[in-house]
Amino acid sequence: MTKPEGESEPRLDQPQYVVARIKEALAHDQCIAAQDINVRIVGNDVFLTGPAATGVRRRAVAQLVETFLPEHSIHNQMTVLTTDPPAGAEEVT
Repeated sequence: MTKPEGESEPRLDQPQYVVARIKEALAHDQCIAAQDINVRIVGNDVFLTGPAATGVRRRAVAQLVETFLPEHSIHNQMTVLTTDPPAGAEEVT
């Protein structure tokens, strides 16, 4: 879960490029491999939203983002999906 080798530091004056590089890293990371994570940079704050299959994956996303933006505050607002059984039987007519 690290920034790919040989990549230069992202230019923080252009947050749209930083977000694009983070999203690319999230999609290609072997532990995360997610394209449905939203990343928003507001000043020195980074907001992460979207679904995560597990709590471990949720934490892995924040750790990867932190490698790109170590001086920023990461606000991980991702939702961990539940795998609860159905509450009741479904009637089929």
